[in-house]
Amino acid sequence: MGEDRPYSEIERKRHDRQQRSPEFRAWLAAEADDLAQFVTLVPGLADLDDPWTPAGLAAIEDAALARFPDPGETVTDEEMVYLDLAARAIGHTYLRAVGAGKWVWLRILTGNPIGAALEFPGIGVYIDPAESIRRVIFGREPDTLVRQLDALVNWDTPVYQ
Repeated sequence: MGEDRPYSEIERKRHDRQQRSPEFRAWLAAEADDLAQFVTLVPGLADLDDPWTPAGLAAIEDAALARFPDPGETVTDEEMVYLDLAARAIGHTYLRAVGAGKWVWLRILTGNPIGAALEFPGIGVYIDPAESIRRVIFGREPDTLVRQLDALVNWDTPVYQ
């Protein structure tokens, strides 16, 4: 989909096929296990009554900043697993807080691989939680995730100020 035009018929069919792909279905099926694993990697989440809240986002952010104090351009396989789990946890939290939306499997930007993103009703852009965690690590601005969540809940506010 272009930034200023709707999907063409071919693009709609491709998008629909991607949502039924075995890879995406397996990824969706692994959510509970992935979230449970991530809680063990971020001890602050286990201390919360409900880790999938703004307090959980703050714990995710604090843990990511501690884990990547001086981020480089290359990422190890172990770090990539961590980032993927963090992105899933962020997306899960956003979906719960907004109360609507869903995971979709697509290529957000030309040249990027196909992957998971969030689609919310009434919001004309996809949200990429993997980009959200990268913003935390490389932007190093406090409350990045909570501000993004607030913007999603109150869509009148720009996502990134």
